[in-house]
Amino acid sequence: MSNLHNNRIPKHTVDSVYAGRFGIEIEEHRIQVGSKTLSRQPHPKTLGDRRTQPYFQTDFSESQEEVVTAPELSTALARTHLHELQVMLSEELADDEIIWPLSMPPLLTDDDINFLNTHFERPWYQDYRDRLLARYGSFQHIMAGIHVNFSPSEDIIDWYAQQHAITSPVVAKNQLFFQIAQQVAGYRWLLTYLFGAAPVSENPADALPENRHEIQPVRSWRSSDFGFVNRPDILVDYTDFNTHIQQIKQYIANGEFYDKSEFYGPVRLKASGDLDNLVQNGAEYLEFRMFDIDPFSQDGISQTALSFLHLLIIDAILNPTDWQKHKLDGARAINHVVSLQHPNEPLPTSAATYAEELLTRLADIVQSAPVSQQADFQEALDFAHSAVQDPTLTIGAHLSNYIVDDSLITFGLKRGLEILASRHHNTLADDFPTIPENLRKAYIQAHKNGLNVLTVTKDGSLQIKYDGKIQNINNEQDLAQYLTK
Repeated sequence: MSNLHNNRIPKHTVDSVYAGRFGIEIEEHRIQVGSKTLSRQPHPKTLGDRRTQPYFQTDFSESQEEVVTAPELSTALARTHLHELQVMLSEELADDEIIWPLSMPPLLTDDDINFLNTHFERPWYQDYRDRLLARYGSFQHIMAGIHVNFSPSEDIIDWYAQQHAITSPVVAKNQLFFQIAQQVAGYRWLLTYLFGAAPVSENPADALPENRHEIQPVRSWRSSDFGFVNRPDILVDYTDFNTHIQQIKQYIANGEFYDKSEFYGPVRLKASGDLDNLVQNGAEYLEFRMFDIDPFSQDGISQTALSFLHLLIIDAILNPTDWQKHKLDGARAINHVVSLQHPNEPLPTSAATYAEELLTRLADIVQSAPVSQQADFQEALDFAHSAVQDPTLTIGAHLSNYIVDDSLITFGLKRGLEILASRHHNTLADDFPTIPENLRKAYIQAHKNGLNVLTVTKDGSLQIKYDGKIQNINNEQDLAQYLTK
């Protein structure tokens, strides 16, 4: 435990370094198998009101589902909730639909693009959507991906404040959050190398180079400077907290951002309200936005990817780097290079050296981890070590083996059907093993209808929040009474 002791973390706070709250959001398209393109079926009405539904939303297109977990006490618990939600979504698909298991959408015809541009059923977001369509074109926002959310424990924020002699809890929180954001943004290229999974584009997307067929396969179009990013003239960096916030505010003020959500950096500080509220009251959580959908994982992201990200977060807390502007600019440049490498190509030599130095630090963190987390951490570290040495072990390299005639459509359809069949084959006991049998249907109904599900208590009650009050559900009852006010 020398790594923690060297950072003067008291024994009673050690476990807090490895704790926190985690959430997962995945964007994924519904695809119609017959047409092999984005579904024109409406978002399932059985999944509640999208204005208030916390778990099932849609994004830029009506086919682009967004599944959002509750905040959980570990990455493993967040991934469990993600699986449950994915099962619930699959139950509501039309007969000819699957969930597309890739970040890059299938081939769109001119008619598909026209349908995409003209059909949008959330009028409360119509103005924002229109501006995005005008600014970025039809393709950028239908690249799908995964966001992982994190907030550290209060003990760690208090420890950080003491270490830096900060008297304001808000200042301590914002500085710690930004320290983590810097570190993860600074090592984004390694996440792209290990987990990038967008090797081909089926479409001549607005920002992609015209000679993309000569470049493909790459590691990840989506993670490159041609991918899900702001325009090249938009420069928001992670040099320091105040500058970062002021840059975003300036782009909002001059109309180049609709609002704060139009900043597409790899890490965002999140809080309700505007950026002034974030500065005054503190960030609520961090949103990590760099993961492509992993088609080899049943639910879009592996425990290995989540555990490796968690190790990076812990490293950011324990071993912060002095991220000067030139270092951050260099890290962004390396990420673009790594994104556009052939998936079987090794890291650039300098990047490989940095990776090995990082992995040595992470090994100390794994050694000091609570027993309950060590196996997942060690598996993630072993994968990273092996993949840095052998690029054919990366997710992108594995996926590139399935490319046929510059396309992954055949693979995507086959894999999507396999995942759907697996979900349909499972029983409720398979997919909801921790939920008491007599509460499983109520648990599913509550989620599908957008009720705020709090927990299943030790005495076997399902707690939901309705109309500002906590309700205990003790048996398999119909929740219709809670669905209307």
